[in-house]
Amino acid sequence: MQPEKVKVKYMITENKDFEAFASEYQNKEKEILVLTNDQSGGATKFHDSWDASQYFLAYFDLATDELKKGDGRINWIVSDEQRDKHSINSPYYFKKGTIYKLKVRELIDKTVPEGRLPSFYNRFMVVDVLKEDVQNSELLAVLNEYRKPVEIVDEKLGKFELNKDYGSFQGKIKWFENEISVSLNIDIENKKSWAKAMKILRSFSDQQEQCDLEFRTYAGEQLTELANDWLEDENEVITKSDFIRRINLSQLVVTSDGDYTAYYYDDDMFYGHIIDVSGNIKSGLSSANISG
Repeated sequence: MQPEKVKVKYMITENKDFEAFASEYQNKEKEILVLTNDQSGGATKFHDSWDASQYFLAYFDLATDELKKGDGRINWIVSDEQRDKHSINSPYYFKKGTIYKLKVRELIDKTVPEGRLPSFYNRFMVVDVLKEDVQNSELLAVLNEYRKPVEIVDEKLGKFELNKDYGSFQGKIKWFENEISVSLNIDIENKKSWAKAMKILRSFSDQQEQCDLEFRTYAGEQLTELANDWLEDENEVITKSDFIRRINLSQLVVTSDGDYTAYYYDDDMFYGHIIDVSGNIKSGLSSANISG
């Protein structure tokens, strides 16, 4: 005998920060169908609570029978206690690539400032989840298109597959005798940006000996003193040449605008932290840090 499926009880989370959170949204409630993407949700700190979100690909306005394509997000508030006891995704636990019928409140101010992503201002506050796994032909067509693989193939560097959630082509290339991960951050809607990013990557690959030495030398100049501060053995000394020799490239991120970041393994000089070296193809190197 199959156990009875427990119906999830959805309810809005109200706490001391709820009023401030809800004030960004209209008082009027509406019903929509929303299609979540394949990216996990997230959260940002909101006073003493958390502004949790799940990204969507499109939504269907049930009042007007209109399909609205475009990235956006649905948001709700989670208390610290709720997060610690359950998770940052409670109480909704939205599934990836799924259509939900929601009761929501729309954002009041949808003006997108310069430099901000439109998806941040295409958002709704979740009031209630009315139904899961809804069937809607228009939204399912969006999902099918979203999940079609998109690739670019370079004769020398190989194949790169588009991650639509992050707006980047991802793949691997040979760097000296090793293989490194590569991300090409582009504008999905602008194929010229794809070609620009690939051209920059091809230039790095063609001149990898010169580029790698330049990246490692810059990191050595910026971080050797810090590496010595991290040493536990007072008798040990790391010279700049030691530093340059010990680090190895693991990942290269390139944007169509010409920005780039090279990520290096630290050979345990910073106890496993990654070293990132950033710059722009026109202005040159600008920073070296430890991260991760």
